[in-house]
Amino acid sequence: MKFNELGCFFLSKVNNITESLEKSLDKVVSRGEKNFSVHNQYMNFLRPRKTALDEPLYKFSAGRSMVEMLGVLAIIGVLSVGAIAGYSKAMMKYKLNKHAEAFNMLLNNALQIKDKLEYNYDNENGYTEYGDIFSKLGLIPSGFTYVNNTYMTDTFNDKVYIYSVTKPSSHNIPFGAIRTHFQPTSEGADICRNVVTVAKENAANLWYVTVYKNVFTDDQVDEQGSIYGDAYCGDDKKCLHNLNIDDIDALCNICDQDECAVYTLWQL
Repeated sequence: MKFNELGCFFLSKVNNITESLEKSLDKVVSRGEKNFSVHNQYMNFLRPRKTALDEPLYKFSAGRSMVEMLGVLAIIGVLSVGAIAGYSKAMMKYKLNKHAEAFNMLLNNALQIKDKLEYNYDNENGYTEYGDIFSKLGLIPSGFTYVNNTYMTDTFNDKVYIYSVTKPSSHNIPFGAIRTHFQPTSEGADICRNVVTVAKENAANLWYVTVYKNVFTDDQVDEQGSIYGDAYCGDDKKCLHNLNIDDIDALCNICDQDECAVYTLWQL
């Protein structure tokens, strides 16, 4: 190939490369103009729309108003009061169930050893107390607390007496007894219902159950009625095993307002 021909060949190649570079540059410029056009459109968006695209949402959150916050606090307060009331009711029911279990155990312990107990025939009333004996024999149930030979306290800190009377009294029959004595409180009637219900469950072994008000604070002692065990009821004597909820309420409703005592008796 001659020199002139070789120069023409290289010159044509350079021209081709130049044309390719120019085309590429045109594409770049065209893309830049297009991108610039999109940018201009973006910049012309309404400010809220642009802001929404530019910034995270949390930077533009307005938060809660005072009214909304007060509303939330009010709802929380109502729910809290309801929860506390429900908890208190559940705790009272739990304590009453524990009291019923403990009283039932105490009564059954007394009935099981009644024939083995010693009785005081020497004093004027033949009155014998058993607090010490029950404490030493481990017959005081969980939830009840020994205080002295005369009495113990129950789950609600009411006084509970276990004793016997062997000389003729108003009954003219020797008997053993548990007396639950409590001051008027909001749960007084519920405690009374517990004691009477436990007595009903042991009706086959009891003489009778009675409720008194104003036991120590009034000259006028009022008996609310006596309900008898299976071996002693009938005719004009009400039977313990026939008691319903209304009967128990009639016996115990006074115990919310007045000093009250429930006597659970068995014959010796």
